[in-house]
Amino acid sequence: MPDSADKQALLTGLKQHLAAEISRIQAKLEIHDSSQDRIHLSDCTDNLRSLERAQDSERSILVIEIEESEFYLDRLSGTRSYLDLVAEVPYPLSGTAVIQGREYRLSKHSPWHESVGPGAEFNGSSRRDERWTTRLVVRSKV
Repeated sequence: MPDSADKQALLTGLKQHLAAEISRIQAKLEIHDSSQDRIHLSDCTDNLRSLERAQDSERSILVIEIEESEFYLDRLSGTRSYLDLVAEVPYPLSGTAVIQGREYRLSKHSPWHESVGPGAEFNGSSRRDERWTTRLVVRSKV
């Protein structure tokens, strides 16, 4: 789990990820002009501008470590942990990015991220059918 001192590096890595995504979309648009790709390009560009204007990496980035457990008929089926990299940007981030050798899920900052604390549990609804349920537990937050 990164500490607060790593947030500037995470911010830089996220900017590089968005710049690479912008280049990829631009190359794709040269081959086939798609309105969906144009919207995605605009969103990525706006997000990159927003991160470049960010003065304080401490406030513009948040990392939440989440443990997800899946249950089948109330019996534990599997558990996995992941890091959620949350950024203050105008449009939702999606997918994952590898920054400094760690993989992060990317998401847009919301009040939920601010209010949640370590130890918080969320019981998910069934995913495949009523026999499958999930539970998310926030392990840490930086």
